[in-house]
Amino acid sequence: MAEISLATLTGVELTGSVQQINPGVARDGTAPKLYLNRNRALQVNSREAQVDQWTREGRVFMASTPVQGVPETMSTAGTVVTLTDPSLRFTVPAGLVVVPISVQISGHHTTAKHALFHVLATASDSFTSGGDAVLMTPLNALINSTTQARGSSVTKLHYSDTAIVEAALVAPRCLKSYLKNATATDPTDWVPEYNIMKGDPMVYMVGPASFLVYVVEETAALEAEWTMMWAELDGAIVP
Repeated sequence: MAEISLATLTGVELTGSVQQINPGVARDGTAPKLYLNRNRALQVNSREAQVDQWTREGRVFMASTPVQGVPETMSTAGTVVTLTDPSLRFTVPAGLVVVPISVQISGHHTTAKHALFHVLATASDSFTSGGDAVLMTPLNALINSTTQARGSSVTKLHYSDTAIVEAALVAPRCLKSYLKNATATDPTDWVPEYNIMKGDPMVYMVGPASFLVYVVEETAALEAEWTMMWAELDGAIVP
């Protein structure tokens, strides 16, 4: 097949195909079409473009504090992260691929002590017991009152107002680690965040797997609000 440089084309109108819903997977050695979204923007392989595409397809989900403005208890107080005692978590079941997008914590009544924020992705469903019922029901980020968006397929979505117990973690990856200095007493000083759109590590989690968030304050269990987002993809997109 001859190669044509765009720089040599004159008077040629280039077009692409608009196919926002499940454009399929291209095999190695093939020459698939270029795809556009409905705003005629070329779909490219940047994080921003990927998250935009997933959102348009109804593959991005959100969850947050069950009652807005009412904080909930995070992990047990301490000076270290206990891997079997997360603050937030969900399981990626077999056959599903999840890309965590963001998690933000807003602590209430922070103290003049150290506090820790860790985000981990593991290679197993490590949930054992505990956690409050799934009151933070996942909502689709595609907000459309006239069309029923698809539902989330993650399982065991819990927060630690009742302590969560995990089994030993399998091959945990640390996606974010953050320490609040003991002198930071203003609650606005303690709004830790994991966000792939701001340069944090991006991973594809092939189920079974677990996504775990740890928020630990030194003297007392932190009361906090949170919001989180993730994308759910077809298993066929990865090797």
